[in-house]
Parts: sequence; structure tokens; C-alpha cells
Amino acid sequence: MKIQKGDQFYATYSKQRYVIVGKWGGSLVLAPTAKDNDECLIYSLGEIEELLNTLTWVRETGCDQ
Repeated sequence: MKIQKGDQFYATYSKQRYVIVGKWGGSLVLAPTAKDNDECLIYSLGEIEELLNTLTWVRETGCDQ
């Protein structure tokens, strides 16, 4: 799975949208798009794949499969 900076995801459990903003070590950093949420997330590619496979997250834009 290819994930790159700018790709967006929707977290079904929190109804929040996140965008990939970069990397931290071997993990990907996601920033919320909502102005009232300033808490970033850090996940490995494997963790993001698991979240997508369980429909905890939904791909929104920019992701090549």
C-alpha cells in the first residue's frame, strides 16, 4: 500500500479527518483537519493498514492502492 504526504483519512470512531503531514522515524504523522483539534497521531504503515482493513479508518483522497 502506498501512502504519502497529503493523503487523507476519516476516523469512523471519532468522526475526525486526518492528513499525512510527514514522518517521524519509521512512522507516519497525521494531523487533524478540524481547527478545534490539535492532537496529531503517529502510526506505522502496518497500523494504518490494520485500521483501514477493520474500517476503523476510511481512505478519503490521494491514496493509491
